[in-house]
Amino acid sequence: MLEVTDESRTYYADFWNLRVVIRGQVKVQFEYLKPIVPRNPYEQEAKEALGAEAAYCRELTRIGVREADKEKTIQSLLGSCEENIPPYLQYPSFPEKLVRNQWKNMAEELKRDGGEGE
Repeated sequence: MLEVTDESRTYYADFWNLRVVIRGQVKVQFEYLKPIVPRNPYEQEAKEALGAEAAYCRELTRIGVREADKEKTIQSLLGSCEENIPPYLQYPSFPEKLVRNQWKNMAEELKRDGGEGE
């Protein structure tokens, strides 16, 4: 299930920076992680830290939208997503790819944070 939130902000007079965020969760299955063979301590730590769910997040933005066009533009953004996101999310390998991608990103972040003192 996906959650949609409107995080738009006005920035000047009647102009808006639109930001619509679509979030969801994928359960981390053991079989997604089994083939991952960590090559360094950061990758191992990331594998152990993944947790039970991986987050999916997509941000839709438009800058400088007049207030009179705000709702119409948001509906247009969401309409495009309703057309394009479901097939992507329903693809059989999506959950595994999301989990592995999150693992890679977490390992890179751990490496960057751990490497600051070097």
